[in-house]
Amino acid sequence: MTNVINRPIAPGEYANKDLQKASFCDEDLSGVDFSGSDLRGANLRGANLSGTNFSNVKTGIPFMIVIWLFLVSLAFSLLSGYIAMLTGRTIQAMLKSGDPHLGAAAIITLALSVVFIAYAWWKGGAAIRNLVIPVCIIALIIGLVFYFTGIGTGRGMAYIILCNILLAAMFIIGTIARAAAGGLSNILFLIVALSGGIFGRSVGGGIGTMIMAIACMQISKRALSNVPGFEGLRRIASSITRRYGTSFRDAKLQGAVFSQSQIHNADFSNTDFAMVNWGDSRKVNCLINGKIVTEKKKKRK
Repeated sequence: MTNVINRPIAPGEYANKDLQKASFCDEDLSGVDFSGSDLRGANLRGANLSGTNFSNVKTGIPFMIVIWLFLVSLAFSLLSGYIAMLTGRTIQAMLKSGDPHLGAAAIITLALSVVFIAYAWWKGGAAIRNLVIPVCIIALIIGLVFYFTGIGTGRGMAYIILCNILLAAMFIIGTIARAAAGGLSNILFLIVALSGGIFGRSVGGGIGTMIMAIACMQISKRALSNVPGFEGLRRIASSITRRYGTSFRDAKLQGAVFSQSQIHNADFSNTDFAMVNWGDSRKVNCLINGKIVTEKKKKRK
């Protein structure tokens, strides 16, 4: 990023400006007026921002990067929804086949999927290590037995393996989307839920994708709420903010003013907050003292 400071600062020079991705690293910007400016993706790391006016500014991830992350997440969400639909249809066919072996395999698979989602909601990333990998191994063994004994084709187990892998990946994608795009990420979960009904043409497919969407939505919320067990997902979300968000890391903010500001995806690690005037601003997905902080909406008086 190019440093925009190369001459004396005129009063109000940085007010109401598009300063996305600008670098002010280690600069003395005490008392400078940034009011009304777009600071998404800007680097103010180590800067002296004492008494600086950040009223009505925007921080966070630049719009084009948010769109790029959203489109990647969208493509993966559609793939996940489609695989979940195929899995739901296959399990439904297994239950209706009349074959006791296929019926038992379908019931076991459903039970394992429910346990996995519940465990992932409770323990987060540990579910991948303790359940996803074992379930995939079991499904692989069952599929091979079915194939070589002639009981079945093993295709259902292949779908189950893909579904579990993609479900685990969706937790990661969902967390990244929620961290980067905020409420926009809900569109992803809605698309996942609807894709089963659009492509599936069966109750099983629709229910499967709806369960996936709801599970991913809730787990991503918990991952960004500092609940124990979701450290891995939080590290991924934090890296997105550190890489693409607005950085105030190691800065001096004594007496700075942030009233009426949109403070999203800002890195305040090791920042001096003494006497900062936050006014009616609200921090969303910001890094403070190693935690992701999202403040509740402030009630209007």
